[in-house]
Amino acid sequence: MNGDLHFEVILKKEGRHRVYFSDAVRAELPASIASELTITITQYQKVSEILNARIDADGKSWVADGKPVDDVNAVARVAFTAHRRPHWIDLPFGF
Repeated sequence: MNGDLHFEVILKKEGRHRVYFSDAVRAELPASIASELTITITQYQKVSEILNARIDADGKSWVADGKPVDDVNAVARVAFTAHRRPHWIDLPFGF
């Protein structure tokens, strides 16, 4: 959550990740509420992979495609700009 802006991050070990946005009462917002969304995947003893996400064809979510993730301790940093302010969060990948 970033103020009244909520976001849901779905990380897949196969390498396709999504981010959805909603408002304070959890009503769905268009993906365009945010810009410059990246997901950086960090795995043990590997070079971090920076993924530049794109808005999906329906305009409902951001999608990023990367390499498969096989480290159970991997971390994903989701970064974006919304309401002219940058925001980021580190999330455990979780299997």
